Amino acid sequence: MISTLCKDPFRVFFPVSIFCLVYASSLWVLYGVFECGEFPLQEHANLFFGGFLFFAIQGFLLTAIPRFTSTDFMSPKELFFYINIIVSTLLFYFVGNQTFFWFSIFTGWILLILFGMRRFLKRKQNPPFTFIFVANGLVLGLFGSLFNFLSINETFSYLERWGKLFFYDAMVTSFILGVGGSLIPGILGFSEIVKGQREVYESPKPFLSVIPKDIWISLFIFILSLLFEGKGLERIAFICRAIVISYFSIRYWQIHKSVKTDKWHGKMLKLSCLFLIVASWFLCFFIDESIHYKHLIYIGSYVLMTLLVASRVILAHGNEGLDIEHKKMPYLIVGLLTTVAALTRVSAYLMGDGYIHHLGYAGSLLLFSTFVWALYFIKKIFSFR
Repeated sequence: MISTLCKDPFRVFFPVSIFCLVYASSLWVLYGVFECGEFPLQEHANLFFGGFLFFAIQGFLLTAIPRFTSTDFMSPKELFFYINIIVSTLLFYFVGNQTFFWFSIFTGWILLILFGMRRFLKRKQNPPFTFIFVANGLVLGLFGSLFNFLSINETFSYLERWGKLFFYDAMVTSFILGVGGSLIPGILGFSEIVKGQREVYESPKPFLSVIPKDIWISLFIFILSLLFEGKGLERIAFICRAIVISYFSIRYWQIHKSVKTDKWHGKMLKLSCLFLIVASWFLCFFIDESIHYKHLIYIGSYVLMTLLVASRVILAHGNEGLDIEHKKMPYLIVGLLTTVAALTRVSAYLMGDGYIHHLGYAGSLLLFSTFVWALYFIKKIFSFR
């Protein structure tokens, strides 16, 4: 049992991640539909990013890094420390202690960085060269949680803007570009893209030397966009990030081409990519409504893509194979429900007095989508080989 969890840590993290998504969505259902409780803006955001996405990313990377580097799986000692991170993060969230909530998340990033660095230094092969964006995501997650932790003290309240920018927006997008640079074209059926990348990064050369110039330039523009946004130059920042995302989507994801797969899993993954691209450009033109249009990314891209990647990981490490990915159910239903949830949320600000109710409707749709996904995949998480 312990050896299986050490080999596949996602079996610990994914159920906790899904629980956080269910609870975070329920907050809006209770408030927006049933008028229960207080306006849950911060509570929802904290658990969505610091729970659902944080645990999903941790579970994926702790499972993937040893395989990408051909090194040791997680040790029982490391698993023990990570379980403590899960428990402390949830405990401090539910007792309302934001200070230790963010400190627990900060500690989790430190452990993940140490985990990754030890494997990277002992690697028998290079990871994909787009993983330089994964390293960037780790740094953003680390400093984003640190700034959120420090900003609770009034002396450092000015760091809150940077903390939210790094943790809520930039971190997850950086992971999508880093992991998705090779994972997304493979799932969409563009095997030639993956093959071409492997011929570059699997050569016996230092990792940094195999990273193409276009990746370095993209990373530079991406980081520059964060500095612009942090300084209040939002339109310039959004344009810079939209350019980087669009470049990746065309160069590496071949998003302008029809998918080379008949799997509904791949079709829905492309839908999540399109949400990221289209919404990134919308932000350039709707600055004053940016918080609403960002939810096209949060729900349509972050949630849908996370559920799809999680389902691939679960099936790849299970007994049933990937045949289910050819079926419409549950992928089409999850994709449609998440799409309608995203559109309902972004249109809420146009509803006048119905704004709060629409937040509740969006939460309800997202909750239903998550339940459909969980019905198919939660039990598979615990189906050990």
